[in-house]
Amino acid sequence: MPLNFVAIDFETANFDRASVCAVGLTKVVDDRVVATDSWFVRPPTGLDFTNTYLHGIGPAHVASAPSWTETLQRIAGVTAGVPLVAYSPFDKGVYNAANTLTGSTPSGFDFLDALAVVRHHCQLPSHRLPLVVAHFRLPDFDHHEAGADSLACALITLRIAEERGASSVEELWSSIPTRPRTRAARSYTKRADLPQASLEADPGHPLFGEVVCFSGDLESYTRPEAQKIVASFGATVSAGVTKKTSLVVMGGFDPATLRPGATLSTKIQRAQELAAGGQSVEIVTEQTFLEILSV
Repeated sequence: MPLNFVAIDFETANFDRASVCAVGLTKVVDDRVVATDSWFVRPPTGLDFTNTYLHGIGPAHVASAPSWTETLQRIAGVTAGVPLVAYSPFDKGVYNAANTLTGSTPSGFDFLDALAVVRHHCQLPSHRLPLVVAHFRLPDFDHHEAGADSLACALITLRIAEERGASSVEELWSSIPTRPRTRAARSYTKRADLPQASLEADPGHPLFGEVVCFSGDLESYTRPEAQKIVASFGATVSAGVTKKTSLVVMGGFDPATLRPGATLSTKIQRAQELAAGGQSVEIVTEQTFLEILSV
């Protein structure tokens, strides 16, 4: 059975995962890329943009763009029942958040995580999309253009399937060892045990001198690993959001850990309050955080 799937990529307007502002789709039929398409989306959250520097999209691009409901209809017309393959759980998170915000209840979309396949089959120091594209010597692409990212995801999936001799998406994803889903006890680090900002860090790096706090769980690193990384770039690690915090990195959340009725963690809410009060504090997604690290 040949590989049939649609690779998908979402771009967001800001740190809110429901703020989808663009979508890219690449259709694969019988092991071949047959079409790539992308379009702007009018964010369900409104026209508040903080990620323009990342993908170049701003309010003017989306003012008359299709709504999220219209976008779902277009996606359904392309997929026709085949799985959606995304390069990380981020995209499924965007999809779920936008559906929740708009009250949409689409059916028939089955998401598969290409990053899980890449991590299992490619022993690389990092599995960021541009680095994996370079690893497989695939064509250069315009990272964070939704159509280009979806095409890169599709080509990577096809390359791994070819190398592993997988003849279907079911066979390829079944090669990933399953691990029991258990909730790990969250560990708390004493302030004195937090990694200290490196005195030898490059003052020109964007993280140098920042006070960074992490909220939620990252896909790319454990929290201690991420804290050590930012400290190595000269940032001060903060266990909580304070009046000195300048950057908050927002990972994923288990809804069960949030306060009743809340959609964001207390750290993110606190950062929003401080920002509204005039403090210079930025809230970024894991995707943006990884881009900052690569500067």
